[in-house]
Amino acid sequence: MSFDLVPAELLASALTAVLISVPIAFVLAGAAISGPRRTWSRAGLGMGIGLLIGVLLAAAGLFIAVPGTVTVLLSIGMLLGLALAIAAAVLVIVQDDGTWLSTLLGIAACVLIALAVPADALRAVLGLSSSLLVLIAAVVIEAVALVAIVGFLVAGAGRVRALQLGVAAAGIVSAVLLGVGVLALVLREAAEIDLPQPPLTAVLIAALVALVIGSVVGGVLDTLRLRRRDSTVTEAH
Repeated sequence: MSFDLVPAELLASALTAVLISVPIAFVLAGAAISGPRRTWSRAGLGMGIGLLIGVLLAAAGLFIAVPGTVTVLLSIGMLLGLALAIAAAVLVIVQDDGTWLSTLLGIAACVLIALAVPADALRAVLGLSSSLLVLIAAVVIEAVALVAIVGFLVAGAGRVRALQLGVAAAGIVSAVLLGVGVLALVLREAAEIDLPQPPLTAVLIAALVALVIGSVVGGVLDTLRLRRRDSTVTEAH
């Protein structure tokens, strides 16, 4: 490890970090919008705190030896967070407005996932550079990209119900595929069992396809609901 700053390595690491953040952002956004709209900021706060702690842990791991148990615990927490995020996203689809249960699920998912994400990003860029500055910058860039993308998705979902369904669908697909990768990592660390992991490109494409399909289906359902309501009002008059 060194403190050299190579622009090419920094660019490659930054692009990788941003690409990694996209499917994770769908998961976090789907969890964040699971509660009533007034509680969305609480999930965002939980995500921010989790990211801050996670970035500090990942950066500290570059300077001091971190026990393998910590990595396994973070990965298990990530798995639990992904499971909670799937449950929260399902509630987004089946409910027009969230409940206290969906709010708790969403906040817990955001905190657990955000805690583990920086360490996961660090593992992904370790092979791209041996510079401590580049590695730390990549972790920070991923955290910033996550906050920006999640904020954009949540803002859009707050205006259009159809986009809520699209974000939830993308979150479910991303969470399942990311969960397979995390499970493979846990088994490798704990039992030295090698399982295949879905490539990042496949996860990204699947998430984007789910976003489009979910949004289109949500738009069609909203249109049918409005027409049904208008016909009911007309018949009443």
